[in-house]
Amino acid sequence: MIDKGIGGNRRVPRQAQIGRFLETWIGAPLNLLELILHWVLVQPTRWAMRHLDALSYMLEGTTLRKIISHTLLPFTLIGSFLIASAMVENGITSLSLLGFVLLPVIFGLYCAPFERLMPYSRKWLEGGNDTSVDIIMYFSGAFWSGISNLLVSALFIYGTVQVLEPYGHEYWPDQWHPVLQVAVFILIKDFFRYWFHRALHEIPFLWRIHAAHHSVERLYWLNGIRAHPLEILSQAIFYAIPLALVQPSAEIAMIALIMQLSIGIFQHSNIDLNLGWWEYIFSIGDNHRYHHYPDKGVGDSNYGGEFIIWDIVFGTFHKVKGERPHDNIGIGTAPDYPMSVAGLYIAPFLPNQKSVFRSPNADTDDAVDAITAPTPKGPVPAE
Repeated sequence: MIDKGIGGNRRVPRQAQIGRFLETWIGAPLNLLELILHWVLVQPTRWAMRHLDALSYMLEGTTLRKIISHTLLPFTLIGSFLIASAMVENGITSLSLLGFVLLPVIFGLYCAPFERLMPYSRKWLEGGNDTSVDIIMYFSGAFWSGISNLLVSALFIYGTVQVLEPYGHEYWPDQWHPVLQVAVFILIKDFFRYWFHRALHEIPFLWRIHAAHHSVERLYWLNGIRAHPLEILSQAIFYAIPLALVQPSAEIAMIALIMQLSIGIFQHSNIDLNLGWWEYIFSIGDNHRYHHYPDKGVGDSNYGGEFIIWDIVFGTFHKVKGERPHDNIGIGTAPDYPMSVAGLYIAPFLPNQKSVFRSPNADTDDAVDAITAPTPKGPVPAE
């Protein structure tokens, strides 16, 4: 039987006694917050969204759905760029910063209905109380990002950044069209993100930290932000020096961040899009669904943050022609990974990960194979 806490999310297994104690008592406020969010926000929202299900079935196989599946991504990218440009037209103001802070909410209101109307997997439409966890981790992520900036400032890296920063301003091609500047900035940043993300998968200690992100058992627009605080902190340090060498104007950096958010929405979204050649440019759609396979033989691929280009260059791109990914995702070697916020924070520090996060009836390789095996899913093959 799955052991759940008051918030309804899977807890740290009982055999990890210290971890279970910390999750129960120190994590009690977080567990209670998960429960409150579930009943006050998540459940009412899901109830409202279920009213779109009848329309969703009516859309299946229609010309309108086909048109949307081809045009939603380019429409969103173009619209995001125009809106971002308008936000910074008069420089970085308090109004533009407020718009940036509200963007995740705006993208959610935009993306969530499409997930219900055109789902890639109907199994992914509702995920217990995982949305409450993702909401909490979104705000905690913002907090830890602020801490990471202070940490970078406190370390010797700060002095190095100060030395390197003028060179970034000197060599940055600010005479180029803004579209090209934004693309170059994201591409350079994504180069370093690619290698950091790859290290998270290939170095066992770092994988312990990154596993919190891969604990998700469905993909939808919000859970791309699920990350352990240690990953957020180390990422900030890792990016500090290289980003000092690419210093575009604040306006270009703001537009780039907004474009990263708009691309990132489609990385985890449960929208069944016909992406075609876009999947050879951006790390979205089926590319990232493969990345979340429980079988690390497949999942250790497609590391790109926004672009998939670096995966193609360095040989980690995975896409099977004519195939759509199945919808069984998670951590194949740790199917009982905790799903509460407190449990996710504690999990990397527990010893014997493969043993403690597997139930007694999953001790054989056959059990893991059953978890990682493909199952039939809803979407028709890509045209």
